[in-house]
Amino acid sequence: MSLLAVLSEQLQRFDEEAFVALANRGLLRRAGKDLEAQPPEITEATGDAVVVAAGGHTVRFDARGPAQASCSCPSAGVCQHILAACLWLQRSAPTSAQAPTPVTSAPDPKQAAEDAPAAAESPSGPEPLETLHAALMAFTPAALSKHASLPGYRWARDFVLDLDPESGVQIGGESHVVIRFSHPRMTFRYLGGQLENLLCDATVSKPEKYRVAAVLAYQRAHGIEPAVVEARGKPQTAALDFGKDHALADAPDATREDSRARLRASTRQLIGECIELGLSHLSQSIHERYSTLAVWAQGAEYYRLALLLRRIADHVELLLDRAGSADEHRLFDELTLAYALTGALEYTAKRGEAPVHLVGRARSRYETAGAMELIGLGAMPWRAASGYIGLTMLFWSVADQAFVSCTDARPELQRGFNPVTRYRSPGPWTGLSSPQDATGRLVTLRDAQISGVGRLSLAERTSATVQPVSYERIREALPICSNWQTLQTRADEARRSLLSEPQPMQDWVVLAPARFGAPKFDAARQTLVWPLHDSDNQLLNAEVMFSDYAHAAIDRIESLGDVGAPTGTVVIARIQRRPTGLVVEPLSLLRPASTSSNTAVDALYFDPAPAESFAGRALGALKRAVKRSAPDMATMSPGAGLPASLRELRTWLVRQAERGIPRENRGLFEQEHRAHAQRLRDSGFDAFSLNLGETNPVDVLLRMQYVQMQFSRLAGVDAGA
Repeated sequence: MSLLAVLSEQLQRFDEEAFVALANRGLLRRAGKDLEAQPPEITEATGDAVVVAAGGHTVRFDARGPAQASCSCPSAGVCQHILAACLWLQRSAPTSAQAPTPVTSAPDPKQAAEDAPAAAESPSGPEPLETLHAALMAFTPAALSKHASLPGYRWARDFVLDLDPESGVQIGGESHVVIRFSHPRMTFRYLGGQLENLLCDATVSKPEKYRVAAVLAYQRAHGIEPAVVEARGKPQTAALDFGKDHALADAPDATREDSRARLRASTRQLIGECIELGLSHLSQSIHERYSTLAVWAQGAEYYRLALLLRRIADHVELLLDRAGSADEHRLFDELTLAYALTGALEYTAKRGEAPVHLVGRARSRYETAGAMELIGLGAMPWRAASGYIGLTMLFWSVADQAFVSCTDARPELQRGFNPVTRYRSPGPWTGLSSPQDATGRLVTLRDAQISGVGRLSLAERTSATVQPVSYERIREALPICSNWQTLQTRADEARRSLLSEPQPMQDWVVLAPARFGAPKFDAARQTLVWPLHDSDNQLLNAEVMFSDYAHAAIDRIESLGDVGAPTGTVVIARIQRRPTGLVVEPLSLLRPASTSSNTAVDALYFDPAPAESFAGRALGALKRAVKRSAPDMATMSPGAGLPASLRELRTWLVRQAERGIPRENRGLFEQEHRAHAQRLRDSGFDAFSLNLGETNPVDVLLRMQYVQMQFSRLAGVDAGA
């Protein structure tokens, strides 16, 4: 096939978004105007190049395709003249007078297999997506590592292995293949040809490694796992930063892995010594050893382990100082997690992998997301136990079909910052008068920055455009849940391993109750309880605990008790696990006609409640005067809701960890261990009956504690509760 025919066929797969990814929307508009003013014309068409005169300049295409075209104008990259030439070639098929000279020599088959798959042979051949699929699947590890270099290929491989198969990457497209990453937020479009023709809609500093990642992600989605590519000859140190936020940088030799192996062994040894000695008998030297291991882990780029070891060291110090906040139970949980983490790191290291959710990140990193279309769903003020106060805004990303948030927080001791007044203050982005102005409106962000867990940056360079949006459009865009059993199933699936990376944005839901119950204030727990019923009359309680920042939301919900919520009201809420079951914490209401503002979203924490009667105001004042009492111990006690065999096991494990396991008492330990294992098997917990293959009682104790913590988490009881 001639080069012009191949080029024309590729351009037939371009749509508007593909041209925007090739350049930008502004240049595309200018190219369209140039095309109307002066149509281009082909001045040369050979087997090596196609030359088009456009707008007084010369555009040259070669076998690499439109993405690598060059223009005689002084602009760098893809200019409006290249776009005009592409649009013209797409819309006008070449005539017989313009018939190009056929390609006289075919490429070397071996070189073609290494560089890139061949383009489509004929428009009448396979379907476009089938042809593109075959081309993407034909890219070999050798060709990919040649495109991005060996360190870039290794980075891309680790990046793809770390992706969540369900939400990390999306693959689709009609006229061409679309590969979309959730983080960094970028979309690749493949329209045929070599790797350089993978068009990205985001500007990145090293696009080669991301192109390779897109191909590997596509191949993995179709059953081909990314292969390991070994270096030829002496390994060289990578001179560039290939993204430590996703995977580890290449080590020049085995020194780093040797250091990590010794670190893992030392950590497990120290944890074992502490359990054998007993958590009630720790010394100052134990604290110093944990502090040393934390520094070592940071240097070895085991960031998650370093954070956990620092926390353990601080907890040991509190125990030595006999501080009131010290707790052997929680220290035992943290030691168990550190033990499990080192075991998981050991397992993945033997496979030559370093998953980011186990290794951790040096710091949170925000990636450029370009333009984002968001729907503001309200905001919540909060105070954390760490001494911070802040305001968190919640949005729904229309393109990503996911919740994202933006938080502005300060230390509580810092004067001049109040989360409530911040809701009505300017910012956080240029063009947004206040967070209040974003609630219930369509917000378009330019130059947005977003983290891997869906948090938006407060970067000043981000600009916002706000437009009104109707109740109908918001409701149509949101993922509404009207059956609580589905919600329960989703919540159960989200209770993953204790070592999994937290995904706080997945806790937000949109609920459409069939019936609202009357809200009641539980004085014992200082919590408002609002019953929500689905179409099957299943009950789900929405709860708001009283605080200085929550009383407005409580008043807002209580005001619905007399008149009820209008038909079609939707609740935006966050799932919370309690020992007694699943509850939700409401953030805002989506109402057909809001009585508190001119938007469809009713911000519960900020929009004022309707005028109250004298009795209602008196009752509200009385509730505010009552000091918050301790939670109801009958419903909030550790392990409540768990089977008796699990509660008994936890009590026994903690007691053993506190007093230690001296060698002379190991016979008694084994006897008690067998008795608990038998009771657990009788209760249906077969995981405890597995042969652990360990003769050391310390390892048995830690493994049983980890399994017990995992069962507790699946049952909705936080580890260490």
